[in-house]
Order: sequence, then structure tokens, then C-alpha cells
Amino acid sequence: MLQDETCWFLAADFDKKAWAKDAGALLQTCRGRGIAAALERSRSGNGGHVWIFFSEPIPARIARQMGAALITETMEKRPEIGFSSYDRFFPNQDTMPLGGFGNLIALPLQRKAREVGNSVFVDGDLQPYDDQWAYLSSLPRLSADAAFGIANEAELSGRVLGVRRHVREGSQAGQYEIECL
Repeated sequence: MLQDETCWFLAADFDKKAWAKDAGALLQTCRGRGIAAALERSRSGNGGHVWIFFSEPIPARIARQMGAALITETMEKRPEIGFSSYDRFFPNQDTMPLGGFGNLIALPLQRKAREVGNSVFVDGDLQPYDDQWAYLSSLPRLSADAAFGIANEAELSGRVLGVRRHVREGSQAGQYEIECL
């Protein structure tokens, strides 16, 4: 997360036994919506991250709401995904804590992990792409308008996992926004 509470990407973290199937289900949801997403096997090799890259920095809150909508849609299609495999989003908060650093995800393509086949982007069969940089540079970036559209659609429909809370002071009475889990 940047100092202005925006981000260039959203990453969904999956762990445990079913991580590959569950991450694959999220990738299918993304493809169905025309969103280019990439699967990275984690440093340990015991999990993975689904990455969505943006064409410009967008508010972390919007990225997380969009992600929650995509996870919700995925869970509707694959109810067994549950919260045992899906761990969290990065960024994992909507705002930067005062004086804080935000949050941390290990970036992909780390040398030592790559040497044993981890920390790499993989295809649907979990095989690493031959040229990691060519693969990454080929991915279309999601526009801010598209991310806002998905987040707004989910919020208006009430079809998103999260916690409802009143909108900040000065807003119309009865308005709610979703705080992603």
C-alpha cells in the first residue's frame, strides 16, 4: 500500500491442502469477468497467491472490495472453498495506520525460492512459465474504472463477504459501506 492508501495490485493468499484448487477457482471467476489474474506458487510451495495488477494506483479499499466480490462469487460457485484455504488479501487493510508501514507480502521471483521451483508464476497445471518476465509483461492491467465498477456492483447488491458499517460522518443517514474481512 502506498502512502496515499492506494495500491498497484491485489493479491489473494491461499494456503493449506486445497490451495491450488481454490486459487484456480478464483482464477476462473476472474477469467469469466475478463480480468487477467496470475497464479504464483508461494515461497514455501505450500500455497499460492492470485495477483491482479492495476493500470494505475487505486484506493486499497476499492481493491479489497473488488477482491471480496470476486471471492464471494467464487465461493458461490465452489462452496467448499471456505476460509480454511483462503487466507487474506494484500493489501490487508483499507487504510494506512498512523505512523505504520501497512502490510507485507513476499514479492515473487525470489532467487533462492525460484531455485527449488517456488516463488514463480505458474500455469493451470502448476508448471512455471519458461519466461517469467515475458509472462508478467503480457498480462493486461485492470483499469480503475473496472475495479470501481465491480466493487460498486457488489456493494449495491449486498453480495459480498464483509462487515457492514455506517458510512463516515456527513453522509446520508442509513448509508452503509462494506469493510472487507
